[in-house]
Amino acid sequence: MYGYGNTTTRLESDTADTLLWDRYASSSDTHSPAIASALSRVKFSHKSSSKPLHTVLDTASSEVQKASGRTLVVVIGRSRRLATESHQAELRQIVGERGSVSGSDSVPRTLGDVGAALVASGVSASILVMQACLR
Repeated sequence: MYGYGNTTTRLESDTADTLLWDRYASSSDTHSPAIASALSRVKFSHKSSSKPLHTVLDTASSEVQKASGRTLVVVIGRSRRLATESHQAELRQIVGERGSVSGSDSVPRTLGDVGAALVASGVSASILVMQACLR
């Protein structure tokens, strides 16, 4: 499914991620009126953290409180292609802190670590998991 995990394919993957993020999250790109309207209702954020899953959960919980009656939709990626970092240890910590995930082995494989952390936390939001296929 993926090419060999060497420096070139990792660089290509990182570049693809950056290009897609910049295309939609940056206000400098020109979009059709329909896409511009949709993007005006989306909040993009980029945060650095030593505990990224905890940061996602804290951010989602904060946004749920601000939503006041509206449904929060958290859009996440299932995984980054050939990512070198793993969030499995932090996910285990979250499951230990906040509760278990039924079918605990299949949830991270299906939703990814971020999705599994959101499920384990019981955050009151809808989760949309996406995985791009670039051809």
